[in-house]
Amino acid sequence: MENTFQKIPFLRIALAFAIGIVVGNQLHLTCTLSLSILATLLFLLAVTHLKYRYQLDSFFGLTVHLFFIVMGVFIVNNYNSEPRFHKQGIFVGTILETPQEKQNSYRSTLSLSSVKSNDSIYTSNENILVYFTKEERLKTLKPGSTIIINATPRQIENYGNPYEFNYKNYLQNKRIYRQAFLSEEDWAPTPYKSRSIRTEAELLREHLLKIYHRQNLRANETEILSALTLGYKQDLDPETKRIFSAAGAMHVLAVSGLHVGIIFMVYSFFFGFLRKRKTSRFIFIVAGVLLLWTYAGLTGFSPSVMRAATMFSIVIIGTNLNRRANIYNSLAASALILLLINPNYLFEVGFQLSYSAVFGIVFLQPKLEKLLLVNNKILKFIWSLFCVSLAAQITTFPLTVFYFNQFPTFFWLSNIVIIPAVTLLIPLGLSLLIFSKITLISNALSFLVGGLIRVIYIILENIESLPYSTLNISLHSTELLLLILFLFFTFLFVQKHLVLYLKTAGIFLFAFTLSIFLFNLSQHHKREMYVLNNSQNPSIMLIAGRTNYVISKTPIAEDDFLYRNIQNIKNKKRLNTPVFLLSGDLHNDQYLLLQNGLLFFEGKSLCLNHERLVPYPNFSPDYIIAERNFKFEPTQYKNVPKLILTNQYRSFSEERNIFSVKLKGAFYDKWNSPKNQITPHQTGKNKQKLAVSTQNS
Repeated sequence: MENTFQKIPFLRIALAFAIGIVVGNQLHLTCTLSLSILATLLFLLAVTHLKYRYQLDSFFGLTVHLFFIVMGVFIVNNYNSEPRFHKQGIFVGTILETPQEKQNSYRSTLSLSSVKSNDSIYTSNENILVYFTKEERLKTLKPGSTIIINATPRQIENYGNPYEFNYKNYLQNKRIYRQAFLSEEDWAPTPYKSRSIRTEAELLREHLLKIYHRQNLRANETEILSALTLGYKQDLDPETKRIFSAAGAMHVLAVSGLHVGIIFMVYSFFFGFLRKRKTSRFIFIVAGVLLLWTYAGLTGFSPSVMRAATMFSIVIIGTNLNRRANIYNSLAASALILLLINPNYLFEVGFQLSYSAVFGIVFLQPKLEKLLLVNNKILKFIWSLFCVSLAAQITTFPLTVFYFNQFPTFFWLSNIVIIPAVTLLIPLGLSLLIFSKITLISNALSFLVGGLIRVIYIILENIESLPYSTLNISLHSTELLLLILFLFFTFLFVQKHLVLYLKTAGIFLFAFTLSIFLFNLSQHHKREMYVLNNSQNPSIMLIAGRTNYVISKTPIAEDDFLYRNIQNIKNKKRLNTPVFLLSGDLHNDQYLLLQNGLLFFEGKSLCLNHERLVPYPNFSPDYIIAERNFKFEPTQYKNVPKLILTNQYRSFSEERNIFSVKLKGAFYDKWNSPKNQITPHQTGKNKQKLAVSTQNS
């Protein structure tokens, strides 16, 4: 691996450029300063080249790497420079995607082109999210439709809950900073249409999706086929997503390198004869590259398909020009090209998983396959698929558990079934689009496609239902780094067989294990409280070691955003399954007493959801948690409680004892387990006595 790193130039350049992007994402340099540094480094490179001596070799290499690091800083800062935000006026914009139905609205992306403010017209290059109230006019909106809106876009903000998905940062990486909520009176369509590559690709994909919907396929089959072939996942049923995810087959529903590879394999099978002659080889290269990028257009130019199309294009060109195509060089070159176009790809989970998986397949799969010699062709094919799946899972495992907090145990079994099936489904699905107007052929293809999808679904459903099909595992940033370093030095040992690498891998594995042990040990003594930011259902999470409670106003359904947020906290802190309670419940155990809206937990007392609080004699709660502000008289209490408001936007900077969850995000407090604590049974009795006395008073 060391020799590989030294020999291939694009790998070194891409790594330096990626480091620059990471640095630039944290360190914002002015354009003038960045260009000045780049010019200085170029001058040093030119002088070193003219006066080149062997002694300057290291200096020259270091300067080259610094140049690409600074270039990464410059490009990411320039790319992420915020557009000019017009705070008010009448906006004109183009719909980039057909509005998708949500629970209470329709959502789309709007590209603003101009804004009229104070009798002046300004150009704009900002993309915003728009949410429409449900109405009939939305059916006329297609990609390229132009509309006028009379509403001020607002900055996108996160809820501020712990371990939640950073939606704001996710959209900023797509250069979307604001959103607008539009009622019927806030927007109007225009007769003008705007055309671009993106809108034309979206319109074409929409046309192809309609062809699928006209075939003799069930709704679920159409949704799966649309995701497999065209990368359209908006209509996928949540249950389908859950089954594919738990079975370890979710990757096939996101069009990526696997799908592009199948397209290229089918193309090579039918037109590989063109490689035999010099003239026809040129036709093979041009047609192959055009095919890959046409397919990328059909999928809406998703980043994963663009990555795969870029890499396969480089491989096609390099291989057929009689150049030795080093796969690592091709991977690095495709990554560099994509990062030059959009440096934010580096922070996308799909980008990281794609390159990790391909590296695993290229580096590990041949070594794993050699461990067992199989002569039978069928068994050899199954063994090869198993090795491909295992190699990809080994290299993506750290990222998978870090981002998704789960690991599909039977991924190898799912992939043995799903990869051959998808290899058949993609060409069959695309053939169905081509021959859709020939009834006899389209009916036959629909029968085959529908039957194959049903078989796949039943198999994955059975795999998902197996015991321990999904393991809940989570990693923190430090543990992720230690695990990646362990794998890196393990791979070096596999390649070079040097004991030093094995010892280094062992050190990082020990550090990884120690980090987990210390975290669990520290968590055992912690007592924590979160008041979560959720206006529809104000909720509190209380944590004592690994035991935890969730007290909410109304029951929390498993498909709620709030439930997923609670599960994220549970997984990241490695807690037991939460005990879900309602604020009006009666509950008493060794840690918690909940009665009459009063809550006692590990040395802390809370008053829940009281619109107005009548002070109790000789009793002051540590926290009062209310939805809205009420007349609060701190002097009435012996110890002034903290007032936490869950459903009111207001700044309380001058009032230290008032905290707005809606304004500042989740409220958090922590303390150590109470000292001199008596037995749980006695503690429960004392708490109950206090609750009864306060109730009687």
